[in-house]
Amino acid sequence: MPRLIVSLAGCGMFFVLWVISRKNKQEEASENRKNIVLIEILLFFIVTAYFAGQIIYSAIPYNGALAWKIDDWMRKRDVKLEHNNIFKDGAAGILMDLDRVVGLPDELYLVNQCQITFDQDGIIRTIYIFMYGRDESETTHTYLVDYDAKKSRNMRVSVDGEANPDYDGNMRLSPMLRILERADYEKKVKEWSKNSESDLYEILYLGKRSFETKEGLVYLPGDVDGDGVDSEDGYLNIDGRIVGFEVSLHIPGKELTPVRYIMEPEYISQDELIKEREQESTEEAKDTAGWTVDEADGTMYFFLNDDRGWQLEVTDAAAGSRFYGLERTVNGGSSWEDVNGNPFEGNLGVAEGLVFFDEKFGFAGLSGASQTHSQLYVTRDGGETFESVQLPMDTVTELPEHSAQYGFALEDYDYCHMPEEEDGVLTIKVTSDVWESEGMLFESRDEGRTWRFASVVQ
Repeated sequence: MPRLIVSLAGCGMFFVLWVISRKNKQEEASENRKNIVLIEILLFFIVTAYFAGQIIYSAIPYNGALAWKIDDWMRKRDVKLEHNNIFKDGAAGILMDLDRVVGLPDELYLVNQCQITFDQDGIIRTIYIFMYGRDESETTHTYLVDYDAKKSRNMRVSVDGEANPDYDGNMRLSPMLRILERADYEKKVKEWSKNSESDLYEILYLGKRSFETKEGLVYLPGDVDGDGVDSEDGYLNIDGRIVGFEVSLHIPGKELTPVRYIMEPEYISQDELIKEREQESTEEAKDTAGWTVDEADGTMYFFLNDDRGWQLEVTDAAAGSRFYGLERTVNGGSSWEDVNGNPFEGNLGVAEGLVFFDEKFGFAGLSGASQTHSQLYVTRDGGETFESVQLPMDTVTELPEHSAQYGFALEDYDYCHMPEEEDGVLTIKVTSDVWESEGMLFESRDEGRTWRFASVVQ
């Protein structure tokens, strides 16, 4: 707008000059008028071209307000919420109103979630649904539904936005409708309303979910997936994981366990969960340069390539320390074989690291539970035997710069970090504990058979 005002002021200035020129002599005025008209025409085309370009740019998606106005006009619809009582009409009533205006596909999928809030009488207050589906011509359409009763009686629907639909069967919307048809959520809201000051309740649907506790879960008999087979077993097995389509009822902002209505749940046993976690840890280890640790059970993995790998498996634990056994795989983790049941010579602690430089040569580290000291072990036969690494600490000629300030003597430096290799040279850094960076550096040029003090690390 400021630039437009300046341009209009320029046109006005030239108009004033043209009027003044008419009062001059005829021959002089004619020449002035001709020049002014030419300037006026040139200025008109420049201003028109500039602002036309600005308008076009503003109309390009995400570049300006005009783009959003055009987007609203082309893609957004206002749909009156006729079925505004969820107790009477369920969530199906919302879809009926939407279908009347925008024409919904028969099968709908969620992009992320369906969220509906309502008061104790069931009057809907807000709606958020982001869903998609295919029409009769197999064209994908998306629908972002937003409603706030405080602002309008209409639902605002944005059609055919960006959603990256993948048609995940676990995110189908129809299971939510079947669950709400059988759930006694109106009765539960009435119970809550007697003991709660809140006048707002919420239904949340996220598709198929998994639970490792049955707290808050309410089993509903029925056919949630539409395959024509009803499930009548009301027992919720807690030995493992429960997976199924679930609808949560809760009070927003309240520390209250939601009621989770679930239908036709599947059960995954503890043994299956352990195998699943081990497989995930194995795949993660394959993709990682270095060792990885399964935080659930403390197993440490290292893969030399996609097929050959090793794992330090916890065989026993006591007082924060662990015993380990070494296993090996040659088929990418499909099966494992015991290699060494006592790689750390009977010592217990916490695995510091595991690394192999080829199929035979590698190192394993074991630290104390406090991580103030550690010991390295080397193998030259693929892990079948290990021997402790002995560094020539008596050849150290100097200590780190701040050792005197901390009161450290040579014997205080007893934490051996895992070896690193570069251009055939192995190095081990020794510090006072795992968190310190100052220490001594030792190196070996014969695959760890002999070591020498190289330098101080400041």
